[in-house]
Amino acid sequence: MTVPAGFCHEPLADWSREDNMMKMSAAVRKDEKELNKTYPTLYPLFIGGERVIKTEAIFSNNPASSGRIIGLITKANAALIHEAAEGAYEVWKKLWRGVLFAERADYLLKAAEIMRERRFDLASLAVFEVGKNWQEADADVAEAIDYLEFYARRMLELGEPKITEETPGELNQIRYVPRGVVAVIGVWNFPWAINVGMISAALVTGNTVVFKPASVSAIIGWHIVDIFRKAGVPDGVLNLIAGSGQEAGEELIKSPKVIGIAVTGSKETGLRIQQLCSQYPCEYGFKEIVAGEFGGKGKIIVDSDADLDEAVREVIRSAFGYSGQKCSACSVAIVTEDIYDCFLRRLTAAAKSIIVGRPQDPGSMLGPLISKKALEKVREYVEIGKREAKMVYCGEIPKAFSSAGYYHPPVIFADVPVDARIAQEEIFGPVLSVVKAKNFDEAVEFFNHSDYALTGGIFSRLPSHVARAGEECGAGNFYINRGITGAMVGRQPFGGWKYSGVGSKAGSRNYLLRFLYEKIVTENLMRRGVALADC
Repeated sequence: MTVPAGFCHEPLADWSREDNMMKMSAAVRKDEKELNKTYPTLYPLFIGGERVIKTEAIFSNNPASSGRIIGLITKANAALIHEAAEGAYEVWKKLWRGVLFAERADYLLKAAEIMRERRFDLASLAVFEVGKNWQEADADVAEAIDYLEFYARRMLELGEPKITEETPGELNQIRYVPRGVVAVIGVWNFPWAINVGMISAALVTGNTVVFKPASVSAIIGWHIVDIFRKAGVPDGVLNLIAGSGQEAGEELIKSPKVIGIAVTGSKETGLRIQQLCSQYPCEYGFKEIVAGEFGGKGKIIVDSDADLDEAVREVIRSAFGYSGQKCSACSVAIVTEDIYDCFLRRLTAAAKSIIVGRPQDPGSMLGPLISKKALEKVREYVEIGKREAKMVYCGEIPKAFSSAGYYHPPVIFADVPVDARIAQEEIFGPVLSVVKAKNFDEAVEFFNHSDYALTGGIFSRLPSHVARAGEECGAGNFYINRGITGAMVGRQPFGGWKYSGVGSKAGSRNYLLRFLYEKIVTENLMRRGVALADC
């Protein structure tokens, strides 16, 4: 069995159905009205079950209309951060680690039901706070529900002690025990799915959590914690702080009460956290990254006998979906030279069909980047690309909203050297590099020439090439004759190696083990006599 018994995926919204269109439209209209309020909502932190509001706050802006504020959330200072960690440790020690695993799993299932009931409202919030189009936003919420359902059922399998080996006169069992306090350092590009996944994995395994969402998606982070609270998770088990990664995130990781870190971020973020773990030890065990995904440089090989109709369509989708702001996005297409010119010609023609627009408009494919900083970074890489290669396509941003948000058009570079910065460094934007390979052997060599090993794929109809690529191409998730984004919980557990990540894959049967210790209990069944119970 590859997935827990009883698990099934939350279906994605069918936008051909009028009722789904009407529900999403109503949610979007409601949020648009809320955004026009003179005084945006100030959201509190949750520390030890108490709502904490301070005067200093973080602003969350709409990336498609940067002048509009989604909301404000209280900024945590060092004292509040350490208070949250200390309190989480006490709750873990006195309460949460002793709660039956089935009860912990039930909290996740209740949270999933709440998310299911509020699905379109939650998706709409992702439209406005992080600039996702309808399809991407809905998929984000559906994946979050999948994580809750999957991890709840997996914990039901792990919770019961299991015999390691049948031995006469002796009982040997393996049991799983929680680590302690886990710091969850949130991410903005999948603010529902990835954050809910990390939090739910930590909670269901009996750890308490201090959650710091990314500042640009802090309001979604608040709603995540609120959903778990509404599901009945006891006070102090899940705590919310807010602040920048360099300030609040690092202060949280430094806490002597934090023993594990679950995080999604850049390569540099991962290296920095590893350094902090060694410099600021935990009081009750080794501090380490229990789950970490640290970026990628997705590549697709287009082989000589590939179906170019499929290859062009899926490279476009994989490269420019959510403006390229996915760790799994296709950033490099490696094309054999005998079809290179034909592929490039068709690719640039297809890119002209990309609809750039506001995320709240249902027909939009490519929306804004997440922030001004992200926009400036992409612009810098485009200038680098102009020096390293040949720009063969640059789209346009409609004048109606080009100055309102952080939009950048899709860009394609051709004749890119495999060692070029735009072919090696993570850009996290709508920039695609096309590299020419002499033959299939060189294409595989170019594929593996990377610091990352997260996602990749191949388009080919030659069985020997397909088999070899699946075996030799270094990627945690490798796709054959399809796009390389959109991994499904359980079906395609997500994660990689090299500088792409540490620990088990998210959405896998082994993921929860990273949040647990294995304990072997051996009992002699041949003991003499039985002691009477105390009177």
